[in-house]
Amino acid sequence: GIRGADPASWWALREVTDDRPRVAPGKPIRVSPSALVGFERCQVRWLLTSCGGQGPGIGSAALGTLVHEVLSESADEGVAAMAARLDSVWGRLGLGSGWIGRAKRAEANAMLRQAASYVDYARAGGWRRLGAEVQFRAMVGRVDISGVVDRLETNAEGHLRIIDYKTGSAKPKQAEVARHPQLGAYQVAIAAGAFPEGSTGAGAALVQLGKASTKNIASSVQIQGPLTQDPDPHWAQDMVVDSAEAMGGSRFVALVGEGCRTCPVASSCPARPEGGMLA
Repeated sequence: GIRGADPASWWALREVTDDRPRVAPGKPIRVSPSALVGFERCQVRWLLTSCGGQGPGIGSAALGTLVHEVLSESADEGVAAMAARLDSVWGRLGLGSGWIGRAKRAEANAMLRQAASYVDYARAGGWRRLGAEVQFRAMVGRVDISGVVDRLETNAEGHLRIIDYKTGSAKPKQAEVARHPQLGAYQVAIAAGAFPEGSTGAGAALVQLGKASTKNIASSVQIQGPLTQDPDPHWAQDMVVDSAEAMGGSRFVALVGEGCRTCPVASSCPARPEGGMLA
């Protein structure tokens, strides 16, 4: 009668239910650049959340989604235009007029101001927006790289740069940006012809808008240089192909780390005590 005492409830004694790969050999493996960061941190968490384990988006995640929508429509029109657009969609969060709603609204307004600062910063650096919420797709071997980019920019030479807005409270260390999987995958997509505007990349960047940002916009822009200028110009394509093959495989590794504290699928994780039992 003691929970977990019955050996029948121990995962380690069970046979593998199905050892077939997720994607049959020879079939395309679809990969989203944004998913590569999570996959690198923990393959099991990526697998379970991509199959519905994440649950509905609430709180900060929903606020970030709303801010992205506003930016896609009016980021280059200034703070006033963005604020007006935010007014028109704010009710969808259902926060009411209490202190929580006021705090979240102040947080959203701060993100919009930071985005406006970035637009001015980019223009001063010779960058012009080509599009927002741009869908793309490219094939690299049997890897189908696809998704939506927050912002696509070009410079005077016609080279492309992808911007990814971040509305959260965490950001990678600057030393990690050179090998950031999501930015690297975007650059691979550019080189593979995912955008009709061109196939010569000029790097990619994370723009911190949330609590991870600073008042100095330059320090909130984390740039990954062009792959052609990297000591190993093929690292990103190798990373995309290797990750895709693992994503389409039949074995996934649970990696213990900082993310375990907030993992939504810990109860199904073999690396966690709560995930070690069937019932």
